Amino acid sequence: SIDVDGERIGPHHTVYLTASGAQLTITKPHDDGNDEADVLLLSGAPLNEPIASQGSMVMNTDTEIREAYMDFQKGFMGVPWSEKLTDDEWRKHVARFPSRY
Repeated sequence: SIDVDGERIGPHHTVYLTASGAQLTITKPHDDGNDEADVLLLSGAPLNEPIASQGSMVMNTDTEIREAYMDFQKGFMGVPWSEKLTDDEWRKHVARFPSRY
């Protein structure tokens, strides 16, 4: 777990922050019995547009989500990566199945 601005956040949780404030403090609590914590902090400009999400897909509308899943099922986004492929085999695979996105 970690503390974000004094609030305890447990493992495998997501924290949404606002754009207000001048400082962010993330600390590792001393009383949780674990010496490690991984944190992924992402930031960016506000999109100012609708957002729809389902599973691993993020689009603007539910219709776009459905279309993206159909494209995925048809292989238009490539096939899942296999760590068993060599770099050369992976490059050939990507050339054979280019992403529409």
